[in-house]
Amino acid sequence: YRTETVSALEAVLGTTRQITNAYGQTVKVQIPAGTQPGERLRLRGQGVATDQRTGDLFVEIAVEVPRTLTPAQRDELEATARRLG
Repeated sequence: YRTETVSALEAVLGTTRQITNAYGQTVKVQIPAGTQPGERLRLRGQGVATDQRTGDLFVEIAVEVPRTLTPAQRDELEATARRLG
């Protein structure tokens, strides 16, 4: 298990991240649009290897919401929220 933090916009729009598994290898993970905080993504075969099989790597998504915005950023987000209803 590991946690990957994404911005609120990345959670809304989706993104791709490079993460490191337990063996130090880089793994590409697609975070789909609309991913919710606390959601877990399963990467089959990217977990810990045993004598019988290789397990799965679970990536829990944490969403970071900005604490401060510039007035221009706030205006833009409010205008977008109005357009979306």
